[in-house]
Amino acid sequence: MSKGFIWLCQNNNDTDYARLSVNLAKSLKEHNKESNVCVITDHKTHIKSKHIDVVLKLENDDSEDHEVKWANEHKVFRMSPFTHSIKLAADMIWTSNTDWWWNFLWKHNMVFSIDCFNYKNQLVKKQHYRPFHNVNRLQNIYSDLTYFRKSRESIEFGEICKTLTHKWDYVKENLLVSCHDRYPSTDVVYALAQRIIDPFAEKIIDYPWFKIMHNKKHINNLGNTLHHSDYLMSVKCEGKIFMAGYVQNRPLHYVDKRFLEELNARIF
Repeated sequence: MSKGFIWLCQNNNDTDYARLSVNLAKSLKEHNKESNVCVITDHKTHIKSKHIDVVLKLENDDSEDHEVKWANEHKVFRMSPFTHSIKLAADMIWTSNTDWWWNFLWKHNMVFSIDCFNYKNQLVKKQHYRPFHNVNRLQNIYSDLTYFRKSRESIEFGEICKTLTHKWDYVKENLLVSCHDRYPSTDVVYALAQRIIDPFAEKIIDYPWFKIMHNKKHINNLGNTLHHSDYLMSVKCEGKIFMAGYVQNRPLHYVDKRFLEELNARIF
């Protein structure tokens, strides 16, 4: 039984996602024994690290002309070399051992991360950044932490995501209400695909531990803070990451690409 972590890595004019990917892979290796890593990238992005076990190249880059590289995300379901996969995003960092997750995840075809946590380890259900989720009756899925095993269901899900992505202009105008996203946001695509494949949410597995800590401003109730990263003053001490004094034990989606430099400048 093969299992591992997988994500897309495509550099753009603003961000070196290859560097972020190496840091994520390194953190996975530091905390987990079961930490095979596969990164999918394009032919323009070069990545090589002892912490990354498999690098796969996209045959076609569907997001080549896009400012935001979301259009290839559905391909993980076909391209993953693992029987059991956990799909992530490059701008994340691992904070604790999660080897035990596989003992629960392997029983299911797919497990989504529903809702998220803030830096105080409080569950956040509000959808400040998702103004049309409720009106479209979409689950509050965070696609950057998704488990799937090679199965008919996960392949079918990936194919639906592919169709929604390729027909995005039609989808946002005819299948969604009040959606004005220029590019096919993976969170929206996953949530809509989930509704299509499971309209009554009868197959949703909502594990309380299978969730990310999300570092967006409003998720952390810091909407009135000019620079919320400065307020949180993230530090690394004895291998643990602290934000505003709170230790982080969940997969951390830091979003702000300056996070790693700031964190590495405060190691004690």
